[in-house]
Amino acid sequence: MKHSIFWKLVLIVLPLVIIADSLVLAMAYQTTYRRNIDHCKEDVQNASELAAKYFEQRDPYDLEDAAISDNYFNNLCRILDMEYVYAQKLDVENESIQFLSIGFGDDATDKAKAERYAGVVVKGIIEEKLKAFTENKSVFLHQNNQFGNVLVCYTPVKKYQNSNGETVNKTVSIVGAEMSIDSIIDKVRNDFFRTVILVAIITGIIILMVSFFFKRKVSNPARLISRRMVGFVADREKGFEPVEVKGNDEFAEMASSFNSMAEEIDNYIENISELNREKTTREAEMNIARSIQIGILEKPVFRNENAYINAYMLPAKDVGGDLYDYKVLKDGKIFVGIADVSGKGMSAALLMARAVTLLHQYAAEGLSPGQILYEYNNRLAENNPNAMFITTFIGIYDPSTRELVYANAGHNPPYVLSSGLIELESGVSMAAGVFENEEYTENKIRLKGGDTLFMYTDGVTEAKNKNDKLFGDDALKQTLSENLNKSGEDLLTIVKDKVKEFADGAPRYDDITIITLTAAKSEKFEMTLDAKKENLTKIIDFINSLDISSFDKNQIRLIAEEIFINICYYAYEHGEGEATVVIEVNDNTAYLTFTDSGKPFDPTKDVLDIDNYDVDNQIGGLGRFLSFEVADSYSYEYKDNHNILRLTKNIGNNN
Repeated sequence: MKHSIFWKLVLIVLPLVIIADSLVLAMAYQTTYRRNIDHCKEDVQNASELAAKYFEQRDPYDLEDAAISDNYFNNLCRILDMEYVYAQKLDVENESIQFLSIGFGDDATDKAKAERYAGVVVKGIIEEKLKAFTENKSVFLHQNNQFGNVLVCYTPVKKYQNSNGETVNKTVSIVGAEMSIDSIIDKVRNDFFRTVILVAIITGIIILMVSFFFKRKVSNPARLISRRMVGFVADREKGFEPVEVKGNDEFAEMASSFNSMAEEIDNYIENISELNREKTTREAEMNIARSIQIGILEKPVFRNENAYINAYMLPAKDVGGDLYDYKVLKDGKIFVGIADVSGKGMSAALLMARAVTLLHQYAAEGLSPGQILYEYNNRLAENNPNAMFITTFIGIYDPSTRELVYANAGHNPPYVLSSGLIELESGVSMAAGVFENEEYTENKIRLKGGDTLFMYTDGVTEAKNKNDKLFGDDALKQTLSENLNKSGEDLLTIVKDKVKEFADGAPRYDDITIITLTAAKSEKFEMTLDAKKENLTKIIDFINSLDISSFDKNQIRLIAEEIFINICYYAYEHGEGEATVVIEVNDNTAYLTFTDSGKPFDPTKDVLDIDNYDVDNQIGGLGRFLSFEVADSYSYEYKDNHNILRLTKNIGNNN
């Protein structure tokens, strides 16, 4: 019961009723008090005016029949409930008054009776008496004197009868009537007490009526619905019993809604197994689609002697519409691209898969970036029932000239991180898949060794935080400008972390995709030399000029010396022939290639077993062993009547 809504509402309503009653009673008290004061003023004024009319028939200078007047004033006090009624003669010059006659009421004090009597003179004239005397009008006064708290009315006696019986129109006296304020307050209290009792009775009746109505129309239906809801959740095996609430009010509607909801829940629970199977099937399909999507994309890390590529994609849903792509073409050039499909989910993923296939196809055919986008756009636009579009940026990097040729189909302009931050503006262009036969302008930029091309989708700049604020282009530019010398891999991590920190746990609404291409820093030596020992100096001079550690120089020099000397001594029967030497060094790898047209010989076979090497008697093989031990990888092929030996050596790690 203590948790019942009925008692909660009673506890809320009761203080409001008490406050309202208190305000009503306070106003009632004030009204009653003012009304009684007004009535008492009328009574006091009536008493003083009656006394004045009586005294107009008397001689104020004759004190012998004062007892008669006193008797009249006593009757006035008793009839009109006055405390005192008296007549006074004023001596303005001497500032004194003389009591001519006085009557006492029931509330008169003994002290007043002892000090107030006919003939007594009192010094001092209060302002209100003087005003009534001089202005010939009644004056009210609320006075608290030694005889009590009283309401007084002074009325002038405007004429009198002299000893000869003549009427003299002259004011020489006034009369006063006093009523006890305490008696007025007692009347007010009595009236107010009756009002309080009446308000309490009426309030009690109203509360009982409202409580009865509320309990019947609100509390009981709410309790019934609550019990049925608890029973429906707690013990469904017994079955659901519909709730019946009569009427057409909100509770009747609530009961009807609950009955409908319970029926729908029953139907839902009966079919929940089927729904779970469908959900599981859909999740499995989405997982398969995601796996296929990831499988379509190239690996997120690629490097060769010419460039390093790092990529990252994070879909907003199970599958997304972003893509990145790269491919090493037959002529050694590197194709790279990024795209963003409008929309998300399965349809976007399907269009993304088709886009990757088309880009790969046209890049492999040797088309330029503008030609690729032209054909790519036409194929997408001619069969696009969902009217989706895809923004795309592609570029082809030529390592031999370090030239990047690029074209843009409505995508975010990428950046090149060099000695400064360069934005690759390409003018206004239409996204792919909208209209056929769109022309796409090609632009060029030459990269220096170590420059990085940074491509991204708008999921980066349009990432939102909890305040619905965008990460924005300026934040991305600032982040890139502060990290110009970082590798592509480090850039990915830095930008991802910045976006994640900015979002601060806010949900993602768009895919985030980034791909970087860094032009390798490489130095290259390529020369065809007579296979003679003295030409080794040219090779050694190049190695010594490299900007790498002494340890790495020694390692590369050892490989070059041993392989070149072996060609000089053993490749040609008569000791005459040529050898082509190619050495290329980039940031972390040295590539060495030795080509000769001597007799076929695979140096990677029958390599020396160092554990069984006879230092004193065995000749040859030690140079090959040392070269292959120092190298990190090596391979041999005989092609077009030439021996070709390739070796690689990782640099920058002195371990």
